[in-house]
Amino acid sequence: MTESHLSGRPADSQVPYFFHSYGQVHSRAAGLRAPDKRQDEFHELLGQFVLQLTTHDGTTPVGFLDKRMPLGVEWEKDLKEALATCRVFVPVYSPQYFNSRWCGMEFDGFVRRQAEHHRCEPYTVSAIVPVLWTSPDRFVLPDVVQPFQYHGSDLDEDYKRLGLRGLMEAGQWRKYRRTVWLIAERIVDVATLARLRPCDVNLFDDLSNVFAPCTQGDS
Repeated sequence: MTESHLSGRPADSQVPYFFHSYGQVHSRAAGLRAPDKRQDEFHELLGQFVLQLTTHDGTTPVGFLDKRMPLGVEWEKDLKEALATCRVFVPVYSPQYFNSRWCGMEFDGFVRRQAEHHRCEPYTVSAIVPVLWTSPDRFVLPDVVQPFQYHGSDLDEDYKRLGLRGLMEAGQWRKYRRTVWLIAERIVDVATLARLRPCDVNLFDDLSNVFAPCTQGDS
Protein backbone atom coordinates (compact mmCIF):
# COMPACT_ATOMS: atom_id res chain seq x y z
CA MET A 1 0.00 0.00 0.00
CA THR A 2 1.33 3.44 -0.92
CA GLU A 3 1.85 5.82 1.97
CA SER A 4 1.21 9.54 1.75
CA HIS A 5 2.53 12.51 3.64
CA LEU A 6 0.62 15.59 4.68
CA SER A 7 0.82 17.37 1.33
CA GLY A 8 -1.00 14.48 -0.33
CA ARG A 9 2.03 13.51 -2.40
CA PRO A 10 3.10 9.85 -2.44
CA ALA A 11 5.86 8.87 -0.04
CA ASP A 12 9.31 9.22 -1.60
CA SER A 13 11.05 5.98 -2.47
CA GLN A 14 14.63 5.44 -1.42
CA VAL A 15 16.09 5.25 -4.93
CA PRO A 16 18.19 8.29 -5.93
CA TYR A 17 15.79 11.20 -6.10
CA PHE A 18 17.96 12.94 -8.67
CA PHE A 19 20.86 12.04 -10.97
CA HIS A 20 23.56 14.75 -10.99
CA SER A 21 25.20 14.68 -14.43
CA TYR A 22 28.22 16.93 -14.92
CA GLY A 23 31.36 17.31 -17.03
CA GLN A 24 34.64 16.73 -15.24
CA VAL A 25 37.54 19.15 -15.59
CA HIS A 26 40.81 17.76 -16.91
CA SER A 27 44.05 18.61 -15.17
CA ARG A 28 47.56 17.30 -15.91
CA ALA A 29 48.67 18.06 -12.35
CA ALA A 30 45.83 16.03 -10.78
CA GLY A 31 45.63 13.36 -13.45
CA LEU A 32 43.23 13.08 -16.37
CA ARG A 33 40.21 14.04 -14.27
CA ALA A 34 40.49 16.52 -11.45
CA PRO A 35 38.01 16.41 -8.55
CA ASP A 36 35.70 19.42 -8.65
CA LYS A 37 35.07 20.53 -5.08
CA ARG A 38 32.54 23.11 -6.24
CA GLN A 39 30.42 20.39 -7.86
CA ASP A 40 30.63 18.40 -4.62
CA GLU A 41 29.50 21.43 -2.62
CA PHE A 42 26.57 22.02 -4.97
CA HIS A 43 25.58 18.34 -4.83
CA GLU A 44 25.67 18.36 -1.02
CA LEU A 45 23.57 21.54 -0.71
CA LEU A 46 21.06 20.40 -3.33
CA GLY A 47 20.70 17.07 -1.53
CA GLN A 48 20.12 18.81 1.81
CA PHE A 49 17.39 20.96 0.29
CA VAL A 50 15.68 18.03 -1.45
CA LEU A 51 15.66 16.14 1.86
CA GLN A 52 13.92 19.11 3.49
CA LEU A 53 11.28 19.14 0.75
CA THR A 54 10.50 15.40 0.67
CA THR A 55 9.93 12.38 2.88
CA HIS A 56 13.17 10.75 1.74
CA ASP A 57 14.78 9.69 5.05
CA GLY A 58 18.38 9.99 3.90
CA THR A 59 19.32 6.40 4.78
CA THR A 60 20.41 6.08 1.15
CA PRO A 61 21.88 8.91 -0.95
CA VAL A 62 19.20 11.33 -2.08
CA GLY A 63 21.21 12.16 -5.20
CA PHE A 64 23.54 10.17 -7.44
CA LEU A 65 26.93 11.72 -8.23
CA ASP A 66 29.30 9.69 -10.38
CA LYS A 67 32.96 10.53 -9.70
CA ARG A 68 34.29 7.45 -11.51
CA MET A 69 37.06 7.24 -8.96
CA PRO A 70 36.83 4.14 -6.64
CA LEU A 71 38.85 1.10 -7.68
CA GLY A 72 37.07 -2.24 -7.78
CA VAL A 73 33.62 -0.71 -8.10
CA GLU A 74 31.52 -1.47 -11.14
CA TRP A 75 30.87 2.20 -11.69
CA GLU A 76 29.27 1.78 -15.11
CA LYS A 77 26.79 -0.73 -13.70
CA ASP A 78 26.02 1.55 -10.75
CA LEU A 79 25.61 4.53 -13.07
CA LYS A 80 23.13 2.73 -15.32
CA GLU A 81 21.12 1.44 -12.34
CA ALA A 82 20.87 5.00 -10.98
CA LEU A 83 19.89 6.28 -14.42
CA ALA A 84 17.17 3.61 -14.63
CA THR A 85 15.65 4.37 -11.22
CA CYS A 86 16.19 8.05 -10.34
CA ARG A 87 13.16 10.32 -10.37
CA VAL A 88 14.76 13.38 -11.99
CA PHE A 89 17.77 13.92 -14.26
CA VAL A 90 19.82 17.05 -13.47
CA PRO A 91 22.32 17.90 -16.24
CA VAL A 92 24.74 20.65 -15.20
CA TYR A 93 25.54 22.68 -18.30
CA SER A 94 29.12 23.81 -18.87
CA PRO A 95 31.71 23.67 -21.69
CA GLN A 96 33.03 20.42 -20.15
CA TYR A 97 29.56 18.92 -20.04
CA PHE A 98 28.92 19.22 -23.75
CA ASN A 99 32.47 18.09 -24.51
CA SER A 100 32.01 14.82 -22.59
CA ARG A 101 31.18 11.58 -24.38
CA TRP A 102 29.87 10.01 -21.17
CA CYS A 103 27.60 12.96 -20.41
CA GLY A 104 26.17 12.66 -23.91
CA MET A 105 25.51 8.99 -23.25
CA GLU A 106 23.88 9.71 -19.88
CA PHE A 107 21.60 12.24 -21.56
CA ASP A 108 20.74 9.69 -24.26
CA GLY A 109 19.88 7.11 -21.61
CA PHE A 110 17.49 9.32 -19.72
CA VAL A 111 15.78 10.55 -22.89
CA ARG A 112 15.27 6.90 -23.88
CA ARG A 113 13.80 6.14 -20.48
CA GLN A 114 11.33 9.02 -20.76
CA ALA A 115 10.30 7.90 -24.24
CA GLU A 116 9.73 4.35 -22.95
CA HIS A 117 7.62 5.69 -20.07
CA HIS A 118 5.51 7.83 -22.38
CA ARG A 119 4.66 4.88 -24.61
CA CYS A 120 2.29 3.59 -21.95
CA GLU A 121 1.61 6.66 -19.78
CA PRO A 122 0.03 10.02 -20.61
CA TYR A 123 2.64 12.74 -21.13
CA THR A 124 2.84 15.15 -18.22
CA VAL A 125 6.16 16.97 -17.85
CA SER A 126 9.76 16.19 -18.65
CA ALA A 127 11.76 14.86 -15.70
CA ILE A 128 14.87 16.72 -16.90
CA VAL A 129 15.82 19.78 -14.84
CA PRO A 130 18.87 21.51 -16.40
CA VAL A 131 21.21 23.66 -14.30
CA LEU A 132 23.57 26.37 -15.52
CA TRP A 133 27.08 25.90 -14.14
CA THR A 134 28.71 28.63 -16.23
CA SER A 135 27.41 31.48 -18.35
CA PRO A 136 25.37 30.16 -21.30
CA ASP A 137 27.60 32.33 -23.49
CA ARG A 138 30.41 29.81 -22.83
CA PHE A 139 28.87 26.88 -24.71
CA VAL A 140 26.63 25.95 -27.62
CA LEU A 141 23.55 23.89 -26.83
CA PRO A 142 23.34 20.69 -28.91
CA ASP A 143 20.03 20.22 -30.70
CA VAL A 144 19.00 17.35 -28.40
CA VAL A 145 18.91 19.58 -25.31
CA GLN A 146 17.13 22.52 -26.91
CA PRO A 147 13.61 21.45 -25.78
CA PHE A 148 14.56 21.48 -22.10
CA GLN A 149 14.33 24.92 -20.49
CA TYR A 150 17.14 25.91 -18.13
CA HIS A 151 15.77 29.28 -17.09
CA GLY A 152 12.58 30.58 -15.53
CA SER A 153 10.99 33.79 -14.33
CA ASP A 154 11.64 32.85 -10.69
CA LEU A 155 15.40 32.46 -11.18
CA ASP A 156 17.78 35.34 -10.53
CA GLU A 157 19.10 37.27 -13.52
CA ASP A 158 22.66 36.98 -12.25
CA TYR A 159 22.28 33.19 -12.23
CA LYS A 160 21.03 33.24 -15.83
CA ARG A 161 24.02 35.38 -16.77
CA LEU A 162 26.78 33.74 -14.70
CA GLY A 163 25.60 30.25 -13.74
CA LEU A 164 26.05 28.70 -10.30
CA ARG A 165 29.84 28.57 -10.50
CA GLY A 166 29.86 32.21 -11.56
CA LEU A 167 27.77 33.16 -8.51
CA MET A 168 30.20 31.27 -6.29
CA GLU A 169 33.27 32.95 -7.72
CA ALA A 170 31.58 36.36 -7.48
CA GLY A 171 30.91 35.74 -3.78
CA GLN A 172 27.15 36.03 -4.27
CA TRP A 173 26.42 33.30 -1.75
CA ARG A 174 22.93 34.45 -0.81
CA LYS A 175 21.83 34.38 -4.46
CA TYR A 176 23.61 31.07 -4.92
CA ARG A 177 21.79 29.39 -2.00
CA ARG A 178 18.44 30.86 -3.03
CA THR A 179 18.94 29.59 -6.59
CA VAL A 180 19.86 26.09 -5.38
CA TRP A 181 16.74 26.11 -3.18
CA LEU A 182 14.58 27.02 -6.19
CA ILE A 183 16.23 24.27 -8.23
CA ALA A 184 15.48 21.80 -5.42
CA GLU A 185 11.83 22.90 -5.40
CA ARG A 186 11.68 22.44 -9.16
CA ILE A 187 13.17 18.94 -8.87
CA VAL A 188 10.59 17.89 -6.28
CA ASP A 189 7.68 19.39 -8.23
CA VAL A 190 8.81 17.75 -11.47
CA ALA A 191 9.29 14.37 -9.77
CA THR A 192 5.76 14.55 -8.39
CA LEU A 193 4.23 15.48 -11.74
CA ALA A 194 6.26 13.18 -13.98
CA ARG A 195 5.97 10.02 -11.85
CA LEU A 196 8.58 8.44 -14.08
CA ARG A 197 8.67 4.65 -14.01
CA PRO A 198 11.96 2.80 -13.54
CA CYS A 199 13.18 1.00 -16.65
CA ASP A 200 15.19 -2.11 -17.46
CA VAL A 201 18.91 -1.29 -17.63
CA ASN A 202 19.04 -3.27 -20.88
CA LEU A 203 17.54 -0.17 -22.45
CA PHE A 204 21.01 1.37 -22.06
CA ASP A 205 22.98 -1.40 -23.79
CA ASP A 206 23.84 0.69 -26.85
CA LEU A 207 23.95 4.26 -25.60
CA SER A 208 25.34 6.86 -27.98
CA ASN A 209 26.82 10.29 -27.47
CA VAL A 210 23.93 12.56 -28.44
CA PHE A 211 26.16 15.64 -28.10
CA ALA A 212 28.30 14.63 -31.08
CA PRO A 213 29.62 16.23 -33.25
CA CYS A 214 29.94 18.90 -30.52
CA THR A 215 31.94 16.49 -28.39
CA GLN A 216 35.66 16.10 -28.88
CA GLY A 217 36.63 14.56 -25.52
CA ASP A 218 36.04 11.09 -24.11
CA SER A 219 35.50 11.73 -20.39
